[in-house]
Amino acid sequence: MIIAEVTLTPLGVGTSVSRYVKVAFESLKESGLKLLLTPMSTVLEANSLDEIFEAVKRAEEAMLNAGAKRVIIDLKVDHRIDKEATMEKKISAIKSKNAHK
Repeated sequence: MIIAEVTLTPLGVGTSVSRYVKVAFESLKESGLKLLLTPMSTVLEANSLDEIFEAVKRAEEAMLNAGAKRVIIDLKVDHRIDKEATMEKKISAIKSKNAHK
């Protein structure tokens, strides 16, 4: 399983970008991938890099079609192959650890 974090930032559209972020997020939802919207990015879960890249490409196109003149894409990918890694398993692993003081 591949977990990726993407932030698409439209430029040339003014200070408020939520309308453009919503268009991009709606496009990501159409991909059928598991998503988690956060205040600063969207986390995606997929079986392949191709699925991630295709979803991000469509989200960027949606943002451009909505009127953005330029889009900056920040993409971080965690592709772990030694064991199944899902969003839930990563969060659970963190919560189950004892904090050292």
